[in-house]
Amino acid sequence: MKKTGAKNARAAILKAADQLFGKWGFDATSTREIAERSGVNKALIHYHFKNKDALLESVLDQYYQKLAGVLLAVINRPGSAEQNLHLLIDLYLDFLSENLNFSRIVQRESAGGKHLGRIQKHLVPIFQAGSRLVQGGYPESKSGELSAQHLIISFYGMIVSWFTYSRVIEHLLDKDPLGKKELELRRRHLHRMLDLILEPLARR
Repeated sequence: MKKTGAKNARAAILKAADQLFGKWGFDATSTREIAERSGVNKALIHYHFKNKDALLESVLDQYYQKLAGVLLAVINRPGSAEQNLHLLIDLYLDFLSENLNFSRIVQRESAGGKHLGRIQKHLVPIFQAGSRLVQGGYPESKSGELSAQHLIISFYGMIVSWFTYSRVIEHLLDKDPLGKKELELRRRHLHRMLDLILEPLARR
């Protein structure tokens, strides 16, 4: 029973931290607020995670382990590079739309947070695997203006920015970019962009 309780407390702390870090940011969130939101004694946070930094790292690790599992399964599976790249767009969009706090936390940390190294550590293997996927299917993408690395970064930006700048985009479009209709339109746009970019590579 004690083990189950400890496991539930740890999960509750992670959930509360995710919600508060996503809403207010790491610096503006206190361990007291996390304890109150999770319904546990503040001492339990230090028992499970040592400090607030370790707690944020655990939140990031949890997200990236899930994301890597989803994306790497597609990157490493048999099939054409074109099919797998289209599937990656769908899976990444779905992941971000289902985990909105993730984008907010990563955006804040990438803009000057002290946990940037943790994000870089998780992204490097995914980025390298994605680059190999593109280069394997399109040898001409090994260098130049349509290099695999630039393509991966470009699509990363096109997908992630839709979520990190959703409030700005909402003002520009006068529509909710995270609504079902606009997300589907964004999905179709990204697939169309991928087709346009892959077409010249396939002809080379």
